Amino acid sequence: MAFRCETVPLPQPRVQQEIKMTLYTKELYIGANANTIQDNPFGSNHLLGSIMGVADWPVTVGSDPSATVVGHLRGTYCQVSVSRYVWHFSFGLMFEDTWLNGSTLALSGTTSGIDGEWSIVGGTGQLNMATGTVKRRTIVEDGGSRVSELKIHAYYTPM
Repeated sequence: MAFRCETVPLPQPRVQQEIKMTLYTKELYIGANANTIQDNPFGSNHLLGSIMGVADWPVTVGSDPSATVVGHLRGTYCQVSVSRYVWHFSFGLMFEDTWLNGSTLALSGTTSGIDGEWSIVGGTGQLNMATGTVKRRTIVEDGGSRVSELKIHAYYTPM
């Protein structure tokens, strides 16, 4: 059976929408309520970066501890350089309990440090076919936790 593909013209062009928002992550690395699992599976003598992690960070509308949770940033990250503090992140930002409930943004990026910029490489739901950037900046950090600011700037195509 031969492969068959057919294109159909749209009745009207789809118009992109723009969204800008500032949200915050609450990252806990130690303790009973930790929302990050981090490991050094190759040992400290391995040539490549040796830290890998899995995260399930609540995303809130403010940086204070009682701020409303509007979603979760879930995914993986790893240290990817021998000579520098370079990280690769692959995350899904999953919205809940807002007008974006059930919508997602797919995020990916390599940064020279914890702070940096990630690409928005897709989206679902209200944020269908999203593109854009997320700029991450540490607000507060101590030995076992971090609060990061996420400045999100996206274009998406409502369906």
